[in-house]
Order: sequence, then C-alpha cells, then structure tokens
Amino acid sequence: MKSSFVILGLFIFAIVAAPLISGAEQAEKKRPTADEQTEAGFKLMKTELLGKLGFEMKGSEVVKNYGKAPKQGAVENWEGAGLYVQQWDYPELGLELQMAAEKKDGVQTVYMIKATERCKLSTTHGIKIGSTEKEVAKAYGTLRGDESEAGKTFIAGSTVGGVIFSFKDGKVAEIFIGAASE
Repeated sequence: MKSSFVILGLFIFAIVAAPLISGAEQAEKKRPTADEQTEAGFKLMKTELLGKLGFEMKGSEVVKNYGKAPKQGAVENWEGAGLYVQQWDYPELGLELQMAAEKKDGVQTVYMIKATERCKLSTTHGIKIGSTEKEVAKAYGTLRGDESEAGKTFIAGSTVGGVIFSFKDGKVAEIFIGAASE
C-alpha cells in the first residue's frame, strides 16, 4: 500500500513538473543569442522613427521636415567608422543629429539621433521623453538587450545598433537611435 502511494505521488509529480521543466527549457531556448540580439537591434535601428526622423535619412529630408539645423558643427573625419560626420543641433526641438557621409562633400544621412528634454517627438512604438520605464518595457520588451540596467537604461537591441532609452526618476529622459559603441 505504501509503495502505491509513492508511485502515485511520483506519477502526480511527473504530471505537474513536466510542463514546468519544459516551460523553463522553452524560455531558455527563446532567449536570443548575442548575435541575434545585435541583428534585431540593427533591424530596429533601421526601421524606427522618431517623429519623421530615421536612421540613414538623407539630410535634404531632414531639412524638408525640420528646417535647416540652427547649429552645425564642422565636418570631422571619423577614421574608425570610415565616415565624415557633422553635428546638427536643433535646440528648440531637443534634437541632436550626427550626419554622416562616405566622402567629405558627399550626401549626408542621419547616423545617430539623440532626443533630449525639449523633444516632443515619439518613436514608432509611441515612446517619448517622459514615458515611463514600464511603458518602454511593454513596447520594446522582446528586444531588451543584456546591457540594459533597470532604472538607468533600456537598450532595445544592443549598443552597437538599436534604440537606447535613458531614465531619470523612472521616466525617459533621453532617446538615442544609432550605434553607441563599435
């Protein structure tokens, strides 16, 4: 009789535990590799918009949508990236852009976008300066990179390509689209 209870107990345990174990295994399998995370970040970076701004958008389109940048820096040779880069600032819009071209006098495209406090533009996923960390996690949760740090940054993709949200007091204080590192 005692052995019947042991067998019955093991049987019930097997029925209850099997889905838990297979669920844990599935969760582990669903976790993207670093390469998959980087790939997802590049894809997001190339498709995400902030208002009408997007990665690799031509300078002429930026000017058409937002006017000529009130402040433009000198064109600098970024040898490590193989690009000529120029800073375009729109202080009233809370935007800083890095515009890049392969040649010093080539056609510039958006290389990096940084939105700060004054920016009222939203991402394609509806996130803007002032959105909560919870809203960011809901909108970009499946793309959360390993380098994210709760309360500080949420990296959708990776630092080599993606969208980075910086937080202050639980709310988005800065949005960055591009490559933060190489």
